[in-house]
Amino acid sequence: MTFLALIIALSLLQYWGSGSPVHMDHWFHELVRKLSGSGLSVSLQFALAVLLPALLVLWVQTLVAGMLFGAISLVLMVFVLLYGFGRGDFEALVGQYREYCQRGDFEAAYLFAREEIPGAAGEERPSGPEQLHRWMKERICYMGFERWFGVIFYFAILGPAGALAYRLLHLYGELDEDAAPAATVSRVRFLVDWVPVRLLVFAFALTGDWVGSREQVMTSLQDTTTASPAVIADAAHAALGLKATVFSDSNGDTGAFAEVGDWEINQLQSLLRRSAVAWVVVLSLLVLFV
Repeated sequence: MTFLALIIALSLLQYWGSGSPVHMDHWFHELVRKLSGSGLSVSLQFALAVLLPALLVLWVQTLVAGMLFGAISLVLMVFVLLYGFGRGDFEALVGQYREYCQRGDFEAAYLFAREEIPGAAGEERPSGPEQLHRWMKERICYMGFERWFGVIFYFAILGPAGALAYRLLHLYGELDEDAAPAATVSRVRFLVDWVPVRLLVFAFALTGDWVGSREQVMTSLQDTTTASPAVIADAAHAALGLKATVFSDSNGDTGAFAEVGDWEINQLQSLLRRSAVAWVVVLSLLVLFV
């Protein structure tokens, strides 16, 4: 039933373009607000905000198990999985950045990143198109991961409660710093992402340049400090055979930003799609033979 729920959810995601019809987060923001006024420590507030809804879903799933031949349980799994997928239209966001690349408009790309990419507003202004593009590649890779791959991983091993907890963890991390223990949330996200990130690195190698990626795969398995966006971006670079990107010469000409930037983002999108197909194939094989 887990695999059937996954297929249905992915079909709806493909039809809608995003899971926005079920992405109603006001209840979570209200829960966080109430917990913030409870007098509990911020770390305990964080744990309760993420775990209580997940435990409720687990309880409801147990309660409805077997009803109507499992149909209610299936609907619950599909709904929670759709809710767990990332917010916004990822393809549209990447497409907008590619448009700025095609126009060679570094300033517009920077302003777009500040407005649309989570965490960008707090980042130091990039010194040039190379720095901005590197940061965007990391964020695009990580957004592709956390909005889909991470959710599927925890749905597969922990069910809908796992997928919900994973999404709430990321939603909590996007709250204002005064409302969230930033260091704790960041550390938990790093630990939660560690295994699925390495599986994605392996998928990149399989669907890209395996020979050029083997060293990166081994390096990632031994890395316990590098942030997940950088790990995924480095793996993507290796899988695609990309080198350090230089957009401007000594005279400040950024003409290459239009051509190279757009081409690299297109390659990253293709790699993410191939890796997504690889994950679905692996899950289907596990269902058939395990």
